[in-house]
Order: sequence, then structure tokens, then C-alpha cells
Amino acid sequence: MTTRLSTRLLSGCAALLCAAAAHAGILGSQTYNDSSNDIDPGIANAGGTLDLLSMEVSNSATDLVFRLTVNGSLNSTDWGKFMIGISTGGAGDTAGNGWGRPISMTSSLGGMDYWIGSWVDSGGGAQLWNYSASSWSGPGGLAGYSFSGNQITYTMSLSSLGLSIGDTFFFDAFSSGGGGGDSAIDALANPSVSVTGWNGPYTSSSNFSYTLVPGPGAMALIGVAGLLARRRRR
Repeated sequence: MTTRLSTRLLSGCAALLCAAAAHAGILGSQTYNDSSNDIDPGIANAGGTLDLLSMEVSNSATDLVFRLTVNGSLNSTDWGKFMIGISTGGAGDTAGNGWGRPISMTSSLGGMDYWIGSWVDSGGGAQLWNYSASSWSGPGGLAGYSFSGNQITYTMSLSSLGLSIGDTFFFDAFSSGGGGGDSAIDALANPSVSVTGWNGPYTSSSNFSYTLVPGPGAMALIGVAGLLARRRRR
């Protein structure tokens, strides 16, 4: 009886693994929202494009995707800059970032150890920076970057961020101007005004977290292993 049950369980697991392989792709997804119109009225908001509305974060078995939505047309007003600070638990920077702007980040894992800086003018582009020991290194490229309408999509391999399935990381997104000393004019994780002047320093301390979700095949194996273990104990 135990052998027959084990065979059925393993057959079911194999079927789930085949189904998972046939539908490989996004394994998990979560959307994080910000208040609208939360930019200081004395600061130009670039036709609404500096007003961050939401970020959808998703992952596959190998990649991480950020999809940022803003409150204006990126095709009409393109001088804004858009950044993402990430804390994975490495040797993070609590005082700065890869672009040297007055923006910093702290989380329960430590400081910021990855920085994505992007722009939508001149055809657009994005850079990945990594903090190690005492300095930032980069810029490196992303696996994918695109923008259209009011959305920007960033794709990075998990390995480029030192992440694996099951890991949790913290992040925040920021909008800014074209000046090298411009700060976080809007911060995704802050529902209120972030700064009252272009150069005002900003620290993200109430940031968001995301856990990389395993695929259904891995979950099936875990479930079957548990069932088999209980059968053996009986």
C-alpha cells in the first residue's frame, strides 16, 4: 500500500513539474502604491511624470522585473530621472548611492547595495551600480529596459543582484531632475512630500520588501517530500 501511494505521489509530482515547465515565466507578482500629487507644490513635477504612482515587482526563476507607473506621459515630458535603491543584506551604503545624489537608504537588512539609475530622454537608458566594502562600482547594464506612455520596465537577472529564489530584499523608487545634485522629488514608499527643495537630502527608511517566489514545481516537490515523510513515520 505504501509503495503504491508513493508511486502515485511521485507521478503526480512529475505531472506538476511538466505543467510548470510548460507554463514557465512569472512566478510571483506584487504591486506597491504611492499617493498621487505628493510632490511639494514649489517643485516642478515635469507634467506629472515625477509623481510616482505604483511599482509592480515580479520574478521568474532567473529574472527580477520592476514596472514603474508615473502620473504623466514620459513621451511628452522626458527630462525626469528615475532611480531604484535596493538593499539585499550585503555591505550597504547608508549615506549615498551610485549616482552621488543626496539620496540614501536604510532597511532592516542594512544600507543600499544596488542602485538603478535611468533616464527617458535621448532614447533612454539605465545603469546598474553595486556597493561593495566602501565604494560604488559600475555602471553595469540591465537585462532589459523600456518605457512607453506612463510606464518604465526594468529587467535584471537575479544573479546580477546576488539574489536567489526565496530571498527577501528591500527597495524604494525615486524620481528626480536632470541636475546631478537633485534629490528624491518623489519617493514611492513615502505617501507624503519627500523634500521641499531640489537639493534637499532624503533618506528612505520606510521602504518596501519583496520575497522571490519559487516555482510551482519546487513547491510540489516540497509537498510530496512532506507527505512521504509522514507515510514513513506511520
